[in-house]
Amino acid sequence: MRLINCSTLRLEEFFGTNIPEYAILSHTWGDDEVSFADFTSGQPIVGSGYQKIMFTCQQAIEDEIGYAWVDTCCIDKSSSAELSEAINSMFAWYQKSVRCYAYLSDVSEANMDQEFPKSRWFTRGWTLQEMLAPTTVLLYDQQWVELGYVAEYAEQISKITGIDRAALCRKVSWRDPSLEMENKFGSYCVATRMSWASTRQTTRAEDMAYCLLGIFNINMPLLYGEGNRAFRRLQEEIIRKSDDDSILAWALSPEEKHTSLVGLLHKGYSQDLRDSPDVDFLARSPEDFKDCADLTRTTEPLTLFTLTNTGLQIQLPIVQIFECNDKYDCHMIGTPVGVWIGLLGCSRVSSQNFLGILLFPSGDEDKPSVRVVRQRYLYGTVAVGPRVAFGSVSKTVTIAGLNGFQEARYANSFGDYQRIIINECKAIRKFGYQVQGCSAWDLGRQGELPLAYRPLWDPKAKILTIREDDPYHTMFEFSFKTSSSGQYPKFTVFVTQTGRGAVREGDVFSEDERYALYDLLGDNDDPPDHENRVHDKGDVLVYGDEDERPFHISVTVYTKAIGNYELIGVNVDASINGFPDEDHRWRCNCEKHIYLH
Repeated sequence: MRLINCSTLRLEEFFGTNIPEYAILSHTWGDDEVSFADFTSGQPIVGSGYQKIMFTCQQAIEDEIGYAWVDTCCIDKSSSAELSEAINSMFAWYQKSVRCYAYLSDVSEANMDQEFPKSRWFTRGWTLQEMLAPTTVLLYDQQWVELGYVAEYAEQISKITGIDRAALCRKVSWRDPSLEMENKFGSYCVATRMSWASTRQTTRAEDMAYCLLGIFNINMPLLYGEGNRAFRRLQEEIIRKSDDDSILAWALSPEEKHTSLVGLLHKGYSQDLRDSPDVDFLARSPEDFKDCADLTRTTEPLTLFTLTNTGLQIQLPIVQIFECNDKYDCHMIGTPVGVWIGLLGCSRVSSQNFLGILLFPSGDEDKPSVRVVRQRYLYGTVAVGPRVAFGSVSKTVTIAGLNGFQEARYANSFGDYQRIIINECKAIRKFGYQVQGCSAWDLGRQGELPLAYRPLWDPKAKILTIREDDPYHTMFEFSFKTSSSGQYPKFTVFVTQTGRGAVREGDVFSEDERYALYDLLGDNDDPPDHENRVHDKGDVLVYGDEDERPFHISVTVYTKAIGNYELIGVNVDASINGFPDEDHRWRCNCEKHIYLH
């Protein structure tokens, strides 16, 4: 740890427990801060940044403290290793200081009533720990006039920041070895501590997580460039270290906003699920915890958390709210097929109601361990009365993460989730034909301009994924070409969403040709869950091999419903001189290509 010798204004380095008493500065950064390189250059320094350093040292001498620490010049930020060590240690450094001088550059003593509540010091991420960690925090205005101790303003600061008054007044002596590594906010649940940062900002997205490390007694490597992923890593580290399930209580519904739980869910489900962003089991930012300031832990968890490669495994009391036997009717009225509430071990201080997170089962609900995805309507966490909670059943669930089985949410919510699997016979592969491109079309009505986009196509597996939120999907084109495009003709396979197909020579088609093909395939009113439809449409003569023998290209479409997936197998086959290719069959075992959840 580097400290400024207040008498010589030189930096000195200390290690281990051999650290003298020191004062520390808390402030918001400006444009002319003094860096480590500036401070050690030996050149004259001027500006408000240097004035803050000078004042800190002068005030420390008046308080009979020989050393001072200022974040701008005591850390060599050109060293990533030193910066990482400093940020992971910073909460402890503020906690162990004898005095913390908080400089409010936008507050004047004369206008305290108007300027104090609006000070940037209450809105920046890093100043949160600087306010909470030290034993003694003294406030100074822009002219370095002493305003008083934070404890004297605790009631007012609590109203400004939402931080409990007791947290602002708590005293922990760093000289007591038994308290040296203790996090003094352990009596506050995770969600409440997150709420303290819900209205704060940082210049870099990663710092919104890094400035909270000390408040949760967490150490983790810094990876500038990871963006919001840093906040997810912070939550993962908290889960590994704590059994506090209030970390799941984000997007909490204010109790005064609704009188009926079912009414809340119906009201909140004003848009299709497909229009909502993917919902991870973890929060996106501290802002998601803005209504969690008055939470408290009420029960111990049934089991410890387990982070898996697909999400979070946890045992929860489950309450089932909705049940609908007809998924299409439910879709029309805007109600999901089923909604569970997983009850948490926390509640509001002022209420005896349980808090629960909204979940949607995406697997066999009768199994002891069930996969679920988290739902968010108007809110993701709601209050549940004792009568409702009384009917809960304990279940082990795995709550999906964004990189897990999140897409199952679409598959189990609606019947229009499809995958088209392209299979070619050996003869076609022998001539070097491969699918070189894929387009999706919304043909609309005759006379309207067709619209196209590039859907989710896996060229290696030759699987097209069609999701409910894809914009256009009335007909799809798969263009077949050889690596030497001039030697053999091109041909294109057309497939409609309802599982009919055709093949045509060439790879460029006019609007009229597409409309004609779409009309030819027809029968577009088939129910989307009709199983095992087989259609054989189109027959194109293509010349191949060195003898230029003609062979016929045909397309056959098989469809099969598995759960709420519709699998479409498209076979592209060749027959030479009227004899079918030896591999003329549906060669794809769909289950090997589809992840069923």
